[in-house]
This record gives sequence, structure tokens and C-alpha cells, in this order.
Amino acid sequence: MIDRLILITGVWTQVAGTVIAAIGETMIIREERYDQEPLGLRLVSIGNGFEAAGNSLQAVGAEKLSDGSIGENFRVIGDWIQASGNVTNVIAAEMQFEGGELEGLNLDIFGDTVQSIGAGLEAYGATLSTKEFSNLLAAGNTIQSLGAALEAIGEVYIVNEMKELGLQITAFGSYAQAAGATISAIALTKQYG
Repeated sequence: MIDRLILITGVWTQVAGTVIAAIGETMIIREERYDQEPLGLRLVSIGNGFEAAGNSLQAVGAEKLSDGSIGENFRVIGDWIQASGNVTNVIAAEMQFEGGELEGLNLDIFGDTVQSIGAGLEAYGATLSTKEFSNLLAAGNTIQSLGAALEAIGEVYIVNEMKELGLQITAFGSYAQAAGATISAIALTKQYG
């Protein structure tokens, strides 16, 4: 019972983090347009911290509930990889907040790429499962993976001095991640709740 609670708490903590980060990404667009103080970066950092905690809890719960199948192993590995990408994004956002924009953006690209790989592994693992709601879980993780990849692409645009377009792509990717995390959380809540 406690393992299920850990898993469910983790997935919904991750959802909260993706929503906080998406709001932060939206704030950054406004702050850039009106030359305001960059508070959105702080929300992106906090959101990614929640995501890292959520992914870690999800990995612990999933590992304890695992039937040892290859699909479950992919999902657990994917959770840990996503968590490491989120921690990288926290560091990147803090670097940018402190004035190291280029270094932080490059690290952010790496962190989002790592998140995308982790979510992709989770999606793949879900496709190997015969459990109920696995297709929904695979869809949610696929959307998360694509969202993280879009964030990385947006950041590449920003680094290449196409800031406005890059910020919009990054924000869109952030909301895609939030949508995917929510779909995954619903699937796992139905599966284990």
C-alpha cells in the first residue's frame, strides 16, 4: 500500500512541477518583452525541483511495485533519468538567474534532452506492458518526451540569437510536458489507485 502511495504522490508532484515550470516559462516571455525582473526563471527552477522530486518518488514506488519485467525496468530507469535532467535544469535556471545566461542555457539544453530521453524510455517501457491503462501511460510519456525535446529546441534558438521564437517554442514545450505528465499521472492513478 505504501509503495502505491509513494508512486501516486510522485506522479502528481511531477504534474505540479511541470505546471509551475510552464507558468515560469510564460512569465519569461512577458519579462523579456517589457524588460522586467526575471522572476519566471525562479519559477522554472522551483518547478523543475518539484519534477525531480516527483520523478524520484515515482521511480522508488515503481521499483517496489515492479514485476521485474523489462518494460517496468525501462520505466524505472526512465524515471531516474528524468529526475537527473530536472536537477540539471534547476542548476541551469539558477545559473541564468545569477547572470550566467549562455552557460545556463547550454546546461538547460542538456537537461531538457536528458528529460526527453528519460520520458521516452518510460513511454517505451509502458508499450511493453500488458497492464490496464498502459497505452494511456505510453501516450502521456511520449507527449512529455516531445515537450522536453521542444524545450531544448527552443533554447537552441535562444542561444542562436532568435530569442523571441525560442522563448515561444520553449513555453509550448513546457505546456506539452505538463499535459503529458497529467495524462501519465491519470494513467498511473487508475492503474495503482
